[in-house]
Amino acid sequence: MEIESKFLVPEETDFKALENLSRLASYTISEAQIQLIEDAFLDTENKDIMAAGYYLRVRKASGEKGKWVTIKSLGGFKGGTHRREEHVSFLPEGLSVLECPDLRIRNMIFEFTSGLNLSPFITLKQKRIIRQLKLEEKQIADLYLDRVNLKSESRKKTYNEFEVELKSGGTIDELEDIRDFLLSHYRLVESPFSKFERACIFRENLPEKTLLDLRERAVCTQLANNKNIYGKYAKIFLLIDRGSSPAELSLLLKVPEPEIEALLSRFEKERLSVFPFTRTKEKLPGKMVFYFQSGRGGPERGWTEIGYEEWTPEALLKFYGADRERAENIKKGALALFDGLSAYHGLGKEERELLGLAALLQNIGSTASGEEKTLISREIILTHPLKGLKLNELKMLALITELQDFSINEKNLCLALEEINTGLSPAFQNKALTLAAFLRTASNLETENQRFLPFRFRQLAGSVEIELLGPDAEKTAKKAEKRSELWEYLFSTELRFTQARESHESEGSERASEKTQQQEAEEKGEGKTREKIEDKVEKKIERKKRKETQKFTVSPEDSMAFVANRIFAYQFSQMLAHEKGARKGGDIEELHDMRVAVRRLRAAAIVFDEYLESEKLEPHLKGLRRTLGALGGVRDLDVFREKAETYLKTLPSGHEHDLDPLFITLSEEREKARENMLDYLDSEKYSRFKKDFSEFLDFPETWTLPTTTEKHDSLPHRVKDVLPSILYARLADINAYSEWVEGPYVSVERLHRLRIAAKGLRYTLEFFESVLGKDAETLIKDFKVLQDHLGDLHDAAVATGMLGSYLRTGAWEPSENEKVSSETQISERPGGVEAYLEYREEELLTLLNTFPDAWGKVRTEEFRKRIESSVRSLYESL
Repeated sequence: MEIESKFLVPEETDFKALENLSRLASYTISEAQIQLIEDAFLDTENKDIMAAGYYLRVRKASGEKGKWVTIKSLGGFKGGTHRREEHVSFLPEGLSVLECPDLRIRNMIFEFTSGLNLSPFITLKQKRIIRQLKLEEKQIADLYLDRVNLKSESRKKTYNEFEVELKSGGTIDELEDIRDFLLSHYRLVESPFSKFERACIFRENLPEKTLLDLRERAVCTQLANNKNIYGKYAKIFLLIDRGSSPAELSLLLKVPEPEIEALLSRFEKERLSVFPFTRTKEKLPGKMVFYFQSGRGGPERGWTEIGYEEWTPEALLKFYGADRERAENIKKGALALFDGLSAYHGLGKEERELLGLAALLQNIGSTASGEEKTLISREIILTHPLKGLKLNELKMLALITELQDFSINEKNLCLALEEINTGLSPAFQNKALTLAAFLRTASNLETENQRFLPFRFRQLAGSVEIELLGPDAEKTAKKAEKRSELWEYLFSTELRFTQARESHESEGSERASEKTQQQEAEEKGEGKTREKIEDKVEKKIERKKRKETQKFTVSPEDSMAFVANRIFAYQFSQMLAHEKGARKGGDIEELHDMRVAVRRLRAAAIVFDEYLESEKLEPHLKGLRRTLGALGGVRDLDVFREKAETYLKTLPSGHEHDLDPLFITLSEEREKARENMLDYLDSEKYSRFKKDFSEFLDFPETWTLPTTTEKHDSLPHRVKDVLPSILYARLADINAYSEWVEGPYVSVERLHRLRIAAKGLRYTLEFFESVLGKDAETLIKDFKVLQDHLGDLHDAAVATGMLGSYLRTGAWEPSENEKVSSETQISERPGGVEAYLEYREEELLTLLNTFPDAWGKVRTEEFRKRIESSVRSLYESL
């Protein structure tokens, strides 16, 4: 247990005074030691350690060979004192944290992460002055005076901190006396946060006081991706934490406002205990408790590599004498429910595969009797690792199995998860609950003599009607309804089972058979093992990225809505990352990059339009249009001046000032445009847009279209299924301009529209470059050449119009009352500007004359073959 007092030192004079301390009240202080320290805080991608209420630190101190691994609990500040669970071990050079010599730390890491990969997500550096506080020869405390440096992307922060950590020779009363003395003699501020917590607050740019603490936010973030009752709770807490009101959430989530207020009132009393996943897990007497033997190595290397025999489901069923035929029938029913109710649960392929395994293995302990059956089944699963399963998946499989025998209500569910003590993160427990709901229901669709298969799904008010195939299904329907109480509890939706009409039975059986065969073929992967698939994914991730639009890898199996969300999130982050530079105005490329990010966001909205709810997206697109408009004025003037300065460099000596009158006007116009831009960026409207769009992106399930029709017919939505048609449609959009741009006359406006169409195909290729093979890179280059040509052509057309207006009026886009007389215009026409107008007009003509060459490169048969090759690469990557 770590017990300490922590203080911020805001004043440099106090820092210097503490640095030179020789005594503190009646205590003596040892000579100072100075260390330079770098801390890396590790967690899984889903912050599983934080969700468990801890953090993992790896510390490298100057002069030491090796590192220190520490696990500490979060929070623990009360009455001016920090009390934290703490476990520390030295880690020799060359070892990973999973090879830590301290078995307790190693087991805790596996307990919290279920063997998932760890990576650093926060680092900080500090210069530390270390001294001991003594009373005579007794060491009372260690004193740490730190200069801490935090960095997150472009933001930096430095602060000073003073810690008094109680040692074995000191008492709580002495620590309180020391704290009182420090506060009365120095301008210190008590700090309620650890350095890790303060770094998280800085990294996320959060206020110090919010509804949720770090652990609560990690848990809610994990759960918010689920569509069941606990996902709904988590979304409400996260949105309230970000400043939304119950009234706003009522409209957004379609939840009555009194219900939201009641939930918040309950949360204030129970905190995370409103979820059944976060209560204290105690080892109960008489219950089967399992420990993962992490000393044998991490399961990320494969079960066989670390000394465990791997099993296949078939081998397990045969070895334990389970009824394979019945297991297969239950599997078919469970998967049919999973597919038919996909619009409600929103789970993916991995969860579907896990449900299939759970259905096969739920009765593997059938040789036992009564309540022991599920316990034995769980033990078999945990002690016979299945080939290809990760540790977290194995634990989920065991949890799904044991949840089959519990009567379901909120109280029993909490008790069940406490007793089972899986060690899984809240996210995995919540998914397991949903899968258990399918399995509990499907188990009652199988009898000794016959099986019943869910056929048609109809959405009704507050319920779903499910037709069952099979004779005399009425009795089975009632049993299945009774057994679906977990589903009803999780999704507030009843499942009503009825017997299918005879006219559908033959057709339905055939369809069900075809569907099952197709699903089995997909699961087998036509001979591809999970390891081979994962190898392909890793190769894609390692592939060199062309552009900053390709900061992630797209998989052919991804849904279009999923890819859209990732693109939106990345481009939005790019927009925000360049906002500071755009505001400063020192580097015009910052504004350009911010504008490009906005344009890509709008382009992505067009590419993914068919898979998103346009009504919910439209308000944010309106915000993007406003932002683009605000940035456009300044950027257009920057481009105009840049090209004008390039032109000046082509002139002979003595003509350097030919465009000075124009530049004076440009500077004035740019200043006005910058004021307008900054006014917009400082406006409540823009601030609200950023906040709303950020929250919108956090919950993609609220704005992505369902993948089935109202009649639950499947809709194409995966990249591999729809991308070819999108590419050919984009190509058709471009080819449709041939009748307008290949004749003797061509409209510059039409060419501008062609440029937008070309940009649409180019962005589409860039978004999906990772699955389209090497030809995609060439295609992107070809389109960039065409786009640049059309862009230069458009700029030249705009420039000639603007320069002509300037020469006529003496102003930049003047209003009616600002226009001068024609006599003044003629007498004051600046010769340098007139020459520049002629230069741009010649440029425009040249670009128009050379356009057919640029256009012809994307109209060749070879070009179309590269499109076809890219489409083939998409399927070859499967």
